[in-house]
Amino acid sequence: MATVNYRTFNVDKLDPESPANFDLSTLTPSVTPASSTDVQGLTNQIRQLLRGGDSEGALRGALENAPYGADDKAKDMHSTAVIEVLQSIRQAEMTPLLNKIYKADGGVELLDVLMKYLYGSRLPLASLLWH
Repeated sequence: MATVNYRTFNVDKLDPESPANFDLSTLTPSVTPASSTDVQGLTNQIRQLLRGGDSEGALRGALENAPYGADDKAKDMHSTAVIEVLQSIRQAEMTPLLNKIYKADGGVELLDVLMKYLYGSRLPLASLLWH
């Protein structure tokens, strides 16, 4: 009879629910890489919408196209554009605008992205009067 050293036997490999049998690559979302020039073009479009007086379109465009797969420089460019949009919206217009975005399709996800920008930015939140 052969002796088996049970202390070196990995019992987790037998359990299908074990983390050892779980593919960790499924936890990370697939993100398309964005170049700095793509993000620069997007921020220019956001600023054009803002100059045209379409603050809702500018905010939606900024939040729908967050550059998750970009480098730090591109992310900083985009967050600067988001902050510019937020600072250009008047306090009386902010609540109705956010309610309108919330009630639209995908509005909850857009507001989640907005909160990521607010809490992840280096901008003091006190500078945004409506917050």
